[in-house]
Amino acid sequence: TGDVYTWGNGDHGKLGHGDTMKVTVPRLVEALLGKHVCRVASYNEHTASLTDPGGIPKTSLLTSSFLGDLRRLINNSDFSDVTFIVEDKPVHAHRAFLAVRCDHFRAMFSSGMKESRELEIPIPNIRFPIFMALVEYIYTDIVADISPDVAIELYIAADLYTLDRLKGLCEVVVQRGLTTDNAPVLLQASDERHAARMRELCIRFIVRHFDAVTKSAGFQTLSRELILEVLQAR
Repeated sequence: TGDVYTWGNGDHGKLGHGDTMKVTVPRLVEALLGKHVCRVASYNEHTASLTDPGGIPKTSLLTSSFLGDLRRLINNSDFSDVTFIVEDKPVHAHRAFLAVRCDHFRAMFSSGMKESRELEIPIPNIRFPIFMALVEYIYTDIVADISPDVAIELYIAADLYTLDRLKGLCEVVVQRGLTTDNAPVLLQASDERHAARMRELCIRFIVRHFDAVTKSAGFQTLSRELILEVLQAR
């Protein structure tokens, strides 16, 4: 529940009860009431606690199932009213949810064109796992653990579907995942997919770590044009 009880030797005030008294029976640390403590570390002369501001409220012992419930809607045919066909695979979805979360789908379903009436809508030029990651974000507002190369593809899809926050999350994944080994490969992929922002991130990284990156195998695979662009950016 996030409550903390301490007992034992109270010297140095390490039990958190405002004194140095010895406590033989576990006693609630009143100063931490309502804080929802998620971790505790103790040593000879101190006890430290880490609180979670998004933890379980003290007025309830029940955790929310909201996010899990939304996940169960992803590609679930129950109550689905539209099916996308991606690489010959069905992706079941719910028009109302997609429309309220994504301007692209809102326009699609309200345009009066064929897509607004069809029960099955083909989605070309997007790989199935990329589209599933996009749908998962729409339903949960979360990007699951993805690699930088997948993030580049997802970024392109997010741009197509006008999901600016998702684009930002993909940028973070690429920024955090850049290494001296993969930066040239990701730069090449970004260039081929016309992902300008991703290209910029990769070029900046390569310029900052130029000596190490130029010794990697991936750098040797860069096109002549990209190598020249990197050299000009130094």
